[in-house]
Amino acid sequence: MFRIAVIGTGAGISKTSCPPTPIAELAGEGFAPELVEPRLRTFPMTPYDRGLTALAYIDCAIEAEKAGFDAVFINTFGDYGIDEIRSATSMVVVGAGEATMAMSSNIGRRFSIVTIWPPKLNFIYQERLRSTGMDARCASIRHVLSDVEVEGLEGAGAAVTSLKDLNASIIDRIIEQIEKAIHEDGVDTIILGCTCMAPIWPLVSRRAPVPVLESMRTGYKTVEAMLALGLKHSYKAYPKAAPSNLGVIGKLIAGQGNLDLGGDCEVCVITEEPAD
Repeated sequence: MFRIAVIGTGAGISKTSCPPTPIAELAGEGFAPELVEPRLRTFPMTPYDRGLTALAYIDCAIEAEKAGFDAVFINTFGDYGIDEIRSATSMVVVGAGEATMAMSSNIGRRFSIVTIWPPKLNFIYQERLRSTGMDARCASIRHVLSDVEVEGLEGAGAAVTSLKDLNASIIDRIIEQIEKAIHEDGVDTIILGCTCMAPIWPLVSRRAPVPVLESMRTGYKTVEAMLALGLKHSYKAYPKAAPSNLGVIGKLIAGQGNLDLGGDCEVCVITEEPAD
């Protein structure tokens, strides 16, 4: 049985190790995905906050390896800390954003990222496109909500709630951006730009005239494929970190307890309520 640590709640303490529903539904025989909680909670509203999120995920992944996990799935399009985690651990490490953009190469030639998040969060997508070399294949980043509509964590939480509720208006706005990407940008493939968009993917994909990739499902199944094939990242690309340095982030975080930097809104990952 392969144990897969799913990192990326962004929703506070979930009080459960159950993975998000789309992952639980997709999990194959012989694979056991479990939700794990970062000790440092924040939302990457700015590049600085993105750095803090990366530290939190690195720490979480190191602890996951100590707990006996075989793989880490970074369940957010931003793939926070992915290169560092590959250097720090010996596990299979897959990021939702990177895996989904790679999968798009098997489906079409040019894609557009259609995201619920506003233009002020473009730095997240721009970094992923540069780092993965996918910027040449990406025709556009299209935003469903405006900067004004996502003011702070309250606005972010409201956006995710609308997705969980399958809000018809927000789905129509997503479809509108998909159609513009096809007709104005000339794309043949769409990538939904946040794992929080997982609930609406079945509805959106049925209405879209081109393939629509959803990063939670695509990224998770990539983890299973790599485990089944016995593949992991190259240490030529991601040299191993010095063992003496691996506990530094944990000590920084543990020194002040479990820090909460305002990550209470349900962003990036849909979590399950604990059973009664």
